Amino acid sequence: MVLLGCLVEAMHANYHGSYSSIQNRSSSIRVAHCMTGTPRTLYKEEVYTAYRHQVLDVLPGDLFVVLEHINKTEMIHGTRVRADNAIRYKSALKYLSPRIVEWISIGDSLGSIETRSGYAKWKRCFDHIQRTERINGMKYDFIVRTRPDLYFAKALPKPSKLPKDKILINPYYECVNDIPSGYDRKWAKNLDLCDLTNYGVSDLFAIVPRALAYPYMCVAYITDLPLAICGERAHQAECAIKATLHKANVTYEFWPFVVKIKHVS
Repeated sequence: MVLLGCLVEAMHANYHGSYSSIQNRSSSIRVAHCMTGTPRTLYKEEVYTAYRHQVLDVLPGDLFVVLEHINKTEMIHGTRVRADNAIRYKSALKYLSPRIVEWISIGDSLGSIETRSGYAKWKRCFDHIQRTERINGMKYDFIVRTRPDLYFAKALPKPSKLPKDKILINPYYECVNDIPSGYDRKWAKNLDLCDLTNYGVSDLFAIVPRALAYPYMCVAYITDLPLAICGERAHQAECAIKATLHKANVTYEFWPFVVKIKHVS
């Protein structure tokens, strides 16, 4: 069973921004950027400036951000002080200038079925996107789905290269010998070093045609999934993505995006 409608108003939202007045852009392609998760290293200048230059400057659009608060304390001059993470990320958010920013309470699963890996925040971000579309009487062409602690070492493909009939996903990098420098060469689903029968689909990053967004963005709320298609890794959260796309008959393709999780060093 799939939850119908997928759009649920944020009853306990802690967000700011505007759903109205879509900005004019030179490109005829409308892009919604969806950044969700625990912010972690988003405060690092190299992370948020790379996102601007390698992502937003290449695919201009509206950024929607759904972040989970961090339960963290720090020792400052010998005193344990609870960190105010919202303030810590103020510079990054100001620089990226999102349309909507929402902070989710720690551990809030938002009523989802799949409670691991924060997939419920994908849907909450999709809720904001749908409401913006409804208010403005339009639809985006693509959704760029990412997480806040990703570092983009390579620019995304230009709008003219984006297919509208398949979702573009980064591969498991341990499964490839090399990564093409451009976006002209396409990988098959069976990559060199892994038997993908026993894998799910990476949840780091994806570019999703709007027409195919519903099952992918709502993966945390879909039941009766054919998890057996992931073989030995059927128990892992990422299997839900592969199983959801299989159940919905949505095509996906691996593209040579160069992204990595930026850890605290």
